[in-house]
Amino acid sequence: MDRCHFLLDTVHMNAVHMNFVEFPSNQPRQAVTRTIKLSYEAEANFAAALSELRRLQSRLIRTAYQRLVAGMAQRDLYKRLRSEPVGQGLHTWLTLSGMKKASAIYARFPEGGIVFGGRRALVDRARGRMSREEWRSARLMPLYIEGHAKSYGPQGGNHLVTLDLAADQVIFHGPNNRDYPLRLRLSRKSREIRRRLAGLQARCESLRDTPFTVSINEHEIALTWKEPAAPMSPGIEGRVLSLDLNPAKLGWAVVEAHSSEPGSCRCVAWGVFEFPEFSRRLGLASDDPVSIAFSCKRRHELAILAKKVTLVAKHYRVSSFVKERLTIGAKDHGKGRQFNRLINQVWFRRGLLEPLERRLEQAGVAQAEMNPAFSSKIGNHLWADLLRIPDPACAAVELGRREIWRVNFPAPQRDSAKPPKPNVHRRRKDGVRARPRKGPALGGWCQVWSQLEPKAADARRRSRADLRPLLPPGNPRLAPLVNPRTKVLRYEPREGTSQPFGGDLHALCLQVAARSDL
Repeated sequence: MDRCHFLLDTVHMNAVHMNFVEFPSNQPRQAVTRTIKLSYEAEANFAAALSELRRLQSRLIRTAYQRLVAGMAQRDLYKRLRSEPVGQGLHTWLTLSGMKKASAIYARFPEGGIVFGGRRALVDRARGRMSREEWRSARLMPLYIEGHAKSYGPQGGNHLVTLDLAADQVIFHGPNNRDYPLRLRLSRKSREIRRRLAGLQARCESLRDTPFTVSINEHEIALTWKEPAAPMSPGIEGRVLSLDLNPAKLGWAVVEAHSSEPGSCRCVAWGVFEFPEFSRRLGLASDDPVSIAFSCKRRHELAILAKKVTLVAKHYRVSSFVKERLTIGAKDHGKGRQFNRLINQVWFRRGLLEPLERRLEQAGVAQAEMNPAFSSKIGNHLWADLLRIPDPACAAVELGRREIWRVNFPAPQRDSAKPPKPNVHRRRKDGVRARPRKGPALGGWCQVWSQLEPKAADARRRSRADLRPLLPPGNPRLAPLVNPRTKVLRYEPREGTSQPFGGDLHALCLQVAARSDL
């Protein structure tokens, strides 16, 4: 799908509490944004009309973006564009849609510095490796048609596009009052897509409260709309699903509170997804077709994992989902090239978390984040042998226990009588502090770990091979998968709910927090 490529890009994104965590159920929910992209078949003369409309709107989007970067106000932009040749020859709604697209690009890149068409294409054009027609084709953006819920006609949602799912087509109302039917290529297996599009058409015809935006290029059409927010799922109070993220593994655990004593929990179920094949080094260039197919396969498998984790949350009727609060950036971690490659390049967290958060939001499951400091060490040290759970599921158990029985470590208080060290705020030549400060949570869990008096052997991670003598025969089992071509191994237990645990650790956390609050 042709689209504009950007030159610059940014990715960014005290007292002690002992009470049991109650997850809110009345908070307003945000609507879920959904996009469906399909290939289509059209009349022979539609390609020429679409190419001309894309050329005019792409030129308008680039001009509008330049005007916004130069400091022009939004209210003066439409009048200025209409007075220039760049604003002539387009439908009014296509002009307004192009302005909306330019405003969205400006909101993300207000300083400018964008190459429409791609930096590599610009270099090829400057060096004579790309013709004038190829450069113009690279700068074309899909035809963008903004949605409008109260649009005129028998169907709302969009002024220039009408849905007709009975005939498996959408109708584009082009220039000169000519309609172009676009037949969608829907297979017999597209039952879910048909169901969602039919529901969107029904809302547009009856309620007229759901606008949908359309993007069309020479091969595909994309429809985007916001589905109404699902009501918050009640679930079982005090039962959470926790997730431990790793570059080649994914551990999950369902943990619930136990009323026997404060801080007590039980592990209802756990499981491990292993995908070491995704970290294999191909030895090929990034633009090689094999590398591109490998990256697409990894993205697809992570999306399937997000779907499976959501099914686990629905099956066990959890009231909340908790994951690690990770702020790991691309840098030299000081643990070798292989470790840096796994963390900086192979670990595609967004490919898993974005579809997972979207599915959990649609299912009505509350979501939270937890500081993962020392979760793997404490989980492997305390819960691996006790619950007979391998890593990283034991780290997920610790995250779930922390979410149910939260302990907020206060910031350490400084002694006013003791003067600060003379070089405490000085920096090195490279601008880094000599000793970075520890946050309250990291310092608190560090003290908890030291109170456990660990030995050198206690810091190692328990693998399935280490726990095999303690496990019954055939446990954990390699669960069967629907797709035999998948590269993901799925291990699940056969045991039931575990015995209560965690009361002593929660008491120790409260002691450490109370001691640091003095």
